[in-house]
Amino acid sequence: MPFPSKIWGFDLTEMKWNAFKGKNMYDRRWHLRRERLIAYQIAMNVCLAAECTATYSLSKYEDLQTHVQAYAFTLVPAYAVELHNDDLIAAEVLTIVFCVFVATLFGADLFFLVLWPRRTYPNWYNKTRLALAVGITTGVLAAALMSTIVIAKHSAFITGAPAEMQQQYTDFFFRPPLKYNVYSVNIAYVCILWIGWLCTVVSTILMFMGVGHEMKYGTDPSEPLRDEKATNGSVSP
Repeated sequence: MPFPSKIWGFDLTEMKWNAFKGKNMYDRRWHLRRERLIAYQIAMNVCLAAECTATYSLSKYEDLQTHVQAYAFTLVPAYAVELHNDDLIAAEVLTIVFCVFVATLFGADLFFLVLWPRRTYPNWYNKTRLALAVGITTGVLAAALMSTIVIAKHSAFITGAPAEMQQQYTDFFFRPPLKYNVYSVNIAYVCILWIGWLCTVVSTILMFMGVGHEMKYGTDPSEPLRDEKATNGSVSP
């Protein structure tokens, strides 16, 4: 059975991996192509950094919860000691999810721009990706706001044990601290997330401008390629 030359309408024979070379990727003959690709890459990488930092913090606070509760049970099995940090975990999960969405949407658009720059998409697809861009940008903003409020004002806390025993647990397991805003990893992830949101806003604006231009004027470059000029009888420089 021969390998299909087209998948979902994408002509695989048009895929040229040298399209990812700088001079080909950032070809200015396509409207806003260079600006879109640069903005997409910055947004994806900054949001990836925020996602990784939030994941590290989430892992540490989940370990803290496990260790405190296990340690308390070995000391006094009669106490039902619990460490509560669900607010931070929820903010970090929201951050991770929407940062993944940023990489998915803008990464796909970058891939298609590079490999199939002349492809014309139906209106439903254009409207869908623009709506997704707005939704994802809003989600990153919600994650940034929630993370900022939780880390600035909230703290993990322990229940089910007297105050002196709680102090014993936190003295033994002192990293990460119960108070979120004194942990440098939390501060770092919130700061990076806000930068990532700004980059996502810029990427969304450029996507709207680029897609709008494509829908109105098509996807052909502003001037023909050199080999096309030669084919038409023009003299190549």
